[in-house]
Amino acid sequence: MKKKILLFGALVGVLLLSSCSGGNKKQTVSSESPEELDNASKVINYYHTSLIVLKHIANAKDINAVLGYMEQTGKVPEVAPIAPPEISARDTAELMDPGDYFNAEIRQNLKQNYAGLFQTRTQFYANFNKFLSYKKANETAKAGALLDENYRLSVALSEYKQVIFDILSPLTEQAEKEILADEPLKEQIMAMRKMSNTVQSIMNIYSRKHTMDGPRIDLKMAELRKEWEAAKKLPAVTGYDEEIKNYQSFLSTVESFMKDMQKARDKGKYSAEDYDAMSNAYEYGLSVI
Repeated sequence: MKKKILLFGALVGVLLLSSCSGGNKKQTVSSESPEELDNASKVINYYHTSLIVLKHIANAKDINAVLGYMEQTGKVPEVAPIAPPEISARDTAELMDPGDYFNAEIRQNLKQNYAGLFQTRTQFYANFNKFLSYKKANETAKAGALLDENYRLSVALSEYKQVIFDILSPLTEQAEKEILADEPLKEQIMAMRKMSNTVQSIMNIYSRKHTMDGPRIDLKMAELRKEWEAAKKLPAVTGYDEEIKNYQSFLSTVESFMKDMQKARDKGKYSAEDYDAMSNAYEYGLSVI
């Protein structure tokens, strides 16, 4: 699988710089108030912090590597206990105490889901370390019970991650609409954001090592195809030939992703080889997979 880059963040940056630059292109002034723009910016910053933290503490490759070790039978190489990945106190505080740029219900939902995610990943790694001691003592039944428990916790981690995506994605989309309100390339940028979010969800759902949630993958794939079809129909923007060329390249990469994911999905079960290949081939958003 050839490496294809969905550099959403970088490409959007190029489009924004181009659309806001001088020259022969029209200058734009936002119709939103300074307070609205400030709140929108804070929502987007919270989203980006979430992506970075989720990549670090709920990385599917790390979770599946732990499960893979626990699944081995017979004599296996000994490994040292693992501490949960650390995150900065500043990021933790920000994620656990979102500001009033979200409404009260959203703030509560984010707090609950982040609290659940942090507690679950702590228990996951604690179970693994206990598993190592049981394995060393040849307490097979107890070790097997912890594997079953960590299967459950790995799904819970993925679900918390998905719920956070689902909460933040539409809010981030709305925030970007406000910031990009008068940008000539707004529709293209928003289409890219929407597809990027859907790709993240698909990879997150597929990453569950011991169980494939085929129906949910199928629904998300149908959603992505619908977004892609709509994005292809957006008209070119006069005076932005290079940016539109980059946009078309992005659409081609999304099409390639859909083909590769469908092949993986058709196998009916998770494949570490396919997951790693797609993870390495497709980088999107802030490279969160």
